Amino acid sequence: MKAFLGAAVLAVCVPLAASGQTVKGQLTANGLTGPLSHVAAYEVDSPTERGLIDVVVLLSDRKLPRETALNTDKLGQLMLNDNLVALRVIFDPQGQVKSAAPFHPALKNFIQSGAFVKWKAGAYTEKEIGGRLFTGGDQQFAGQRWRYDITFLTPIVLDPNAKTVPPKK
Repeated sequence: MKAFLGAAVLAVCVPLAASGQTVKGQLTANGLTGPLSHVAAYEVDSPTERGLIDVVVLLSDRKLPRETALNTDKLGQLMLNDNLVALRVIFDPQGQVKSAAPFHPALKNFIQSGAFVKWKAGAYTEKEIGGRLFTGGDQQFAGQRWRYDITFLTPIVLDPNAKTVPPKK
């Protein structure tokens, strides 16, 4: 019986460890800090580069479904109604940040821009993404102040409905 229980515990723990999913960091907005404990990455069709894939990374204080992670309106509603703390970052096919949007109940305006984020890549493959996202100090815009420093690693959830176009030869 002990051997069976040990094997059952091992079977549950190994997939979590094997997923390589880690996140450490926090987001501070207007003086209030919220820890980030969940990360997920999803590939999506790039709206700006036809036939290519962008990756949307959501770092948050809770696990959220794909439909929510990919929808800034839903994230905004969770921020206002349920005190969501999150950072949503979009990466282009070359692994460069296109935009970053912090969500925090202390923020009164929606801010989405690639101008306020710094990115130090640790991993960027077709299967996983990870590294450090940070602001390098307090950022200010439209009467709001925020900062974050987050390290993460997560698998990229593939989109079976992606409309990628093979490169022409």
